[in-house]
Amino acid sequence: MALKNIDKIPAGYSYRAQIARTTVLAVGLLAIAIGVGRQAPPAAWLLLPAVWVFANFFEWTVHRFPMHRVLVPRIMYRNHAQIHHTAFTDEAMAIGEPRELWLIMMPWYTIVMLLVAASPVAIAFAVVGGWPLAGIFYVGALSYFLFYEAVHAAYHLPAATLDRLGLGEGTLFAKLRAHHAHHHVLERMAHVNFNVTIPLADTVLGTRERPERHEATAGARPSPSRT
Repeated sequence: MALKNIDKIPAGYSYRAQIARTTVLAVGLLAIAIGVGRQAPPAAWLLLPAVWVFANFFEWTVHRFPMHRVLVPRIMYRNHAQIHHTAFTDEAMAIGEPRELWLIMMPWYTIVMLLVAASPVAIAFAVVGGWPLAGIFYVGALSYFLFYEAVHAAYHLPAATLDRLGLGEGTLFAKLRAHHAHHHVLERMAHVNFNVTIPLADTVLGTRERPERHEATAGARPSPSRT
């Protein structure tokens, strides 16, 4: 269960309300994006996998830098490195009660911040193929965000719950969870395994590290290890 920072959770916090706010906002924006993208040629929707690849590298960048470096906006570093990572370590990943999701899920306004940060790419899509192409970009970006939030929350569920959901040991999900759990090793969190979803950018950019690789070089100077 969470180790500390329980006192950071607002007294009136409702995990149901947070999930509802995030879902309603994301799905609402997704519906608008789909509406705009419907005007694009059907073949243009084949760009969605490319948008997800971009989102994977965008996720890696945001996680490695503003979430693990003291940069503007500092709130991302405070909420993630100083609160989330001191609440959950690799040996204590699971929440003890649902309200601890406050320590895991992003505030609803993060969606707006991320969409604004990615807007130059959306504008580039619009310049190349018109606003319908930008709509397709935002469909990919928003669906990836929902995927990220769902997967990250699931990583921090108790083992018994994951077993009931068919996500226990021996599954692909368990391997992805192990990748993320290793990121929660306190002395490694600022160096490796920045992809929470699929470790594509970690693999390409050399920051993917398996737990056994770290254990074999425990006395060495901390540095990313390619696998």
